[in-house]
Amino acid sequence: MKAAPTAALDVPLSLRVGGGGEPVSAESESGVRAFGAPARFAAEGRVVTAAIGNTLLTRAPTGRMCRAVRSRDGDERDNDQAPMRLFDRDGDPSTKSSSAARLDLPGRGRVVWAGLYWSASAPAAGRVKFRAPGSTGYTQVSATNVVERVLPSGRAYQAFADVTGLVRRLRGKYWVADVPLRAGVSRHAGWSLVVVAADPRRPYGQAVVVDTAVLVGAGTPVRLPLDGLARGAGPAQLDVVAWEGDADLRGDRVSAGAGPLRPEGGDRNPDNPFDGSSTGSVGVDLTPGVDVDRFHAVLGRNPVLRLSTRRDSVLFGAAAVTVQTRS
Repeated sequence: MKAAPTAALDVPLSLRVGGGGEPVSAESESGVRAFGAPARFAAEGRVVTAAIGNTLLTRAPTGRMCRAVRSRDGDERDNDQAPMRLFDRDGDPSTKSSSAARLDLPGRGRVVWAGLYWSASAPAAGRVKFRAPGSTGYTQVSATNVVERVLPSGRAYQAFADVTGLVRRLRGKYWVADVPLRAGVSRHAGWSLVVVAADPRRPYGQAVVVDTAVLVGAGTPVRLPLDGLARGAGPAQLDVVAWEGDADLRGDRVSAGAGPLRPEGGDRNPDNPFDGSSTGSVGVDLTPGVDVDRFHAVLGRNPVLRLSTRRDSVLFGAAAVTVQTRS
């Protein structure tokens, strides 16, 4: 559903449906906003979300320095002002860049939705290759949505494709290859797979995936209302996908309540969540310019996801939120 350009802001929406019986009407608690992110997918029940990802570029130096950077050691851990080269780990001579990430969800669940996001410091073009666990080869995937933005380092894009039909296993290694990208100084390229699964052993709750491509810069924080979730909801898990964050530039913040949230991976620093760390990444601990971070929070009555930075420039891509509403 899209709002008309002339739609009044902050006016609750009403809906009335009539038929053979008594008509039914409903009214929203809030109206159209000039900011936020649309829901790509939402579900209610015994559901769980997960996001994994990896980089497709690595710092150009080879040898001990490169190995130290990949393992999050050293003083130069990001792609800012650094030459970046293709990262290719699948051993397939037909690919020029490739990387894997491991999904680890309970085996008794089943996939209800899966979305593939990818981004690079380049004009958007072409398709990508996607390989699921147990597959013998790659499947070509075309984007259904592409957004370009201008970052301080130049043009960048985020692309999305629904890959629900290709994601059947909740455990295993997923590969992505040959994302349209450009190597060079201050470049980034990477991907993230976001999954919503039904699991009968999970508490009853709600799940939503929101996405957009919006720049988070110094003095330009981003607020993403999560009004679709139950009011007064409790414990929540948030998986955030972002691009072009620099590990050596502190001052980033992610919050969904009173204070900054601590990421589960990377340096686990609430003052630097966009530090080039991606949940599930295989072969590297550092993913320069690519962040797939998990947080835990307690959401209040009017939940809002807030992202800010004092020194960095980050392209927010997507967030998957699961909140428990009852046991």
